[in-house]
Amino acid sequence: MPLGSTTAIIVSSDANYFDLLMGTVTSLRDRAAGIDFDLCILDVGLTEEQAARLRDLTARVVTAGWEYDFPGRDRTPGYFKAMTSRPYLPRLFPGYGLYMWIDSDAWVQDASVIERFLSAARGGRLAVVPEIDRGYTMYYKRPRPYWRRLSHRMYRWAYGWAVADRLGRNPVLNSGVFALRGDAPHWALWQAAHKAAMCRWRLKPGVRDLYGRISEQTALNYVVYRDKAPATFLPAYCNWLCGHGTPMYDPARRLFVEPHAPHEPLGVMHMAGDRIQDKVFDIARVGGGAVTTGLTYPDAVKLIAPAAPAKVMPTGAPTGTGPG
Repeated sequence: MPLGSTTAIIVSSDANYFDLLMGTVTSLRDRAAGIDFDLCILDVGLTEEQAARLRDLTARVVTAGWEYDFPGRDRTPGYFKAMTSRPYLPRLFPGYGLYMWIDSDAWVQDASVIERFLSAARGGRLAVVPEIDRGYTMYYKRPRPYWRRLSHRMYRWAYGWAVADRLGRNPVLNSGVFALRGDAPHWALWQAAHKAAMCRWRLKPGVRDLYGRISEQTALNYVVYRDKAPATFLPAYCNWLCGHGTPMYDPARRLFVEPHAPHEPLGVMHMAGDRIQDKVFDIARVGGGAVTTGLTYPDAVKLIAPAAPAKVMPTGAPTGTGPG
């Protein structure tokens, strides 16, 4: 697939996540044809056959390496390169003005949200979605003590108690889907923050595995909240976390939607969570009843309507902003 856009959308996978990756790739090809971008792959452990297949479908396939040394790197699985590489996307995929990342356990239903991300990023802000919404069930449970919340623990793991106490009350910004300009200062700040977290010598391998899997997300949150790097916070439907809240299905529009009125269509369906991609759900339907289905793209495509052409938002369209 030839190069030719000023925008790169990047997806990453190893061999174990290849089927999910293909769902992401296929959804972009099916549903985002009206948007100008190069689809790029960050290879963190694909087989040669898988990589060859992707070279026929995408603009670039780049094999990730370790960007720097850190304690325990020799015992760290290869898929972790997706975390250490993410702050270096402009170097790994040079020549683009805009970069958008989509996790391989996510797929695109409504491509208009892609332009929401890109429009916000064009202005120099990080376009990202906080993990908060009225439809996320965790906010209706008894709250944990402050120091036991994930946000506090992830900062404590990466930067210590003082930083955790200062930043841990902020909503977590999900790094599974984001957009950022190639010349934004965020990249250098993110690189430094992630390396600092990964090079804390006192950490044990087991603890590293638990919080290391979200270490680049922790570092990105640190850059926004502590370094005050400019950010735009987009609505949850732009990156819907299915593990936090089960969507509804609208049979009239043939779309997965928010579980509460006005039932906005979900732009990106993100299957982050404990084996969400393997589960079968009884999805409530708008108007009554339910439909039983998985939430991977091959399952969902049987239920959703063909994609309409994406509506391109004008540069500078209002999106709302976060700190900075």
